[in-house]
Amino acid sequence: MASKNKDIEPLDNFNEEQLAKLDESINTLDQEDQKWSQEQREEAERRRARDIPFKRLKKSPLEIINRLLFFFFLGSFLFSFFSVYSINSLWFWVYLISAFSCILYSPNRKALKELIAAWPNLEDLIKKRSFWRRK
Repeated sequence: MASKNKDIEPLDNFNEEQLAKLDESINTLDQEDQKWSQEQREEAERRRARDIPFKRLKKSPLEIINRLLFFFFLGSFLFSFFSVYSINSLWFWVYLISAFSCILYSPNRKALKELIAAWPNLEDLIKKRSFWRRK
């Protein structure tokens, strides 16, 4: 009796209407599977887009010019330190103390915080400290 059951095809007892419904449900399941796969790919793409480091650095030409001017300012500031140091190390220490006292002066600290807040990428870099710490 067991050999008789092995010879029977499971779909032999289905009529045409049942086979059509079965085919339709298989197609529906395939479409749902494709839809789910597409949603998973889109979600993975969104996650990848969120995790791209420095994605906020891709900005408009005006912001690029703003950053270039900011780095020019920092470079000239550091160059002035180097120039004063090359002239006289005593004047360098006076200049250094003077510069940091200007930065640490309360109204200037508030202005510096506002400057950092106005440039969100700098604030992100400071918070993450991605330049200084390796993961």
